[in-house]
Amino acid sequence: MSASHGSDTDMTIDYANARYAPPAALVAAHADAWTRIGRAGAFWTGTQRAALIAESRAALHCSLCERRRAALSPFSIDGRHDGATGDLPSTAQELAHRLTTDPGRLTRRWFDRLLAAGMNIGAYVEAVSVIASGVVIDTLHRALRVEPAPLPDAQAGEPNGASNPHARDEGAWVPMVPRDSDAPTATRLPAVPNIARALSLVPDAVALFFRTFMPHYQLTGGDYAISRSEVEFVAARVSALNQCFY
Repeated sequence: MSASHGSDTDMTIDYANARYAPPAALVAAHADAWTRIGRAGAFWTGTQRAALIAESRAALHCSLCERRRAALSPFSIDGRHDGATGDLPSTAQELAHRLTTDPGRLTRRWFDRLLAAGMNIGAYVEAVSVIASGVVIDTLHRALRVEPAPLPDAQAGEPNGASNPHARDEGAWVPMVPRDSDAPTATRLPAVPNIARALSLVPDAVALFFRTFMPHYQLTGGDYAISRSEVEFVAARVSALNQCFY
């Protein structure tokens, strides 16, 4: 396997030695995600967004994360993360490590502590999108037995602070756009999935995550290989196996 960046900062990966050849649309979606992550977002610079990916990867080999995963309660274990970079505040490092290694045991109290320590709520939403998008790509690479791509090339630019003015407190951890009041769709699933609403405070966060993961269902040409209901069934089954109680 070889991997390199193009001059326009796109991610170029040779999948010749992969277990399965991913569709061209999926390869293009990954390259697009890497380019987007390298740009400044609403609350993080391109350098910081690339550092979030580095921290997420470092979490897989972090001794503190390993001890916390083995503990009855992760909050009973103190210590310092084995970080990958010094470009991020400690709150962002904690978020990247915990979201990558032990997301099923995150609590509202943990979240509130991040905010109390200085993390902006919009920055939290954006970081979740960046980290989750990186995990999606890296997980596929591991499944295909392909090495992780080089970190995104950080581009110059400052965060624009853009957030959705319609997002409001509905009792969740973060403000989100109100639930669609229209009747349920034919599948009896909400027209706007809750995961999209959870990121909706930061429009760029929604765009990044959905542009990254949706092509994973697009396995045959330009059409989705399975229906929306089948997608939800697979997601529910995998979540159960991973003990993700959402």
